[in-house]
Amino acid sequence: MCAQSQAAEVCEFVEVGSGEPITRENRVEFHLLYTGPLHSAGSENHVAEGHSMRKVFHRQLQRLWNTHPNLREMAVSKASDFVADEANKGNFDVPSPSSRDEAIRLSLRAMGNTWNGFGFNFIPLVTADLCLRCSLDILFLRVEEKNYVLQGGDIDRRLITLFDSLRIAKERNQFPRGTVPDAGEDPFFCLLQDDKLISEVRVNTGQLLRLPEARALSKHDVYLQITVKLNTTRPHQYAWVF
Repeated sequence: MCAQSQAAEVCEFVEVGSGEPITRENRVEFHLLYTGPLHSAGSENHVAEGHSMRKVFHRQLQRLWNTHPNLREMAVSKASDFVADEANKGNFDVPSPSSRDEAIRLSLRAMGNTWNGFGFNFIPLVTADLCLRCSLDILFLRVEEKNYVLQGGDIDRRLITLFDSLRIAKERNQFPRGTVPDAGEDPFFCLLQDDKLISEVRVNTGQLLRLPEARALSKHDVYLQITVKLNTTRPHQYAWVF
C-alpha cells in the first residue's frame, strides 16, 4: 500500500493492489453513486447503514444489467446454457425462452438461485469463476476538512462499511433484524461475490460542501462516486464480455 498527498490538506490518494494498472479499453466500465450518511465499521449504525447502501447500489446495478449490451448478451447466453443443463439432468419443464427479454429474465433468476442466502437471491457481477480484475476509483467527499484516508496507519473505517455494502452478505447479522427483500429486490444485484476480488483501489478525498438534495449537511454525510473497471484475467467462455 502506498499513500500520496495531493493538493495538501483537502485531497489525498491511496492505492491498494499489486497488479499492473488496467490500461486497455474496458468493455465494462461504469459509475456507482451514493449520497448520505456513512459511519465507520463497528459503529451502532454500521449494519443498517450498510444494507441501506447495498439497496442503493442494487438499483443502479439492476439498471446496468438491463441496459449494458454485453451483460444482456451474456445473460442470453447463460439462459441457453441453463436450459441445456436442466435437460441433461432430465428436467424438461424449463422451456427455451421465446424472446431475448424472456431469456434475460430466466438467466437472472437462475443466477439468483445460485447465490441465494438469508432470503435473498443475490446476483454478484464480479465472481471468482469469471476471472475478473476489479478496479475501483473512488471520489470520497466528506464534511470534515482534515480527515485522511490513512489514519494511524489504518484505512478509514468508513471505507470498510462501503466495501461491505458492495458484496453479497455472508452472514445473517449483516442485515438489520427481520430484513426481507422489498419489491423489486428479487433478484438482488451486488457488485462483488467477495471484496477479496477487488484488485485495485484508488481513493481521492475532498471536502463536501453540499449534497445534491436540498437539506442541511450532517457531520457523517458523504458523497461517493465509484468508477468500476473490469477486465478478465484469462480466456474463458465469457471473457469477451469484459
